[in-house]
Amino acid sequence: MKVKQVVNTKFYSCYTGWNSLQFTDEAGNDVEIQMTDDDFLSVEKSIKNKADRIRSDRAEEASKLVGENSEDE
Repeated sequence: MKVKQVVNTKFYSCYTGWNSLQFTDEAGNDVEIQMTDDDFLSVEKSIKNKADRIRSDRAEEASKLVGENSEDE
């Protein structure tokens, strides 16, 4: 039987080791995930896509604020 465990925590820091990705939460708990080079490349794609979307959303919000401020003048 396979046991699934879900852990929710607040991110504090991460570290990439030789063959692992390590996370530490605010309470000091550590999670270490063994990874291959291909795993790192896959994670990089996911994180880059998320970061690009966040930057795009923030740029849109900033543009809206600039537009609102210029209308007030």
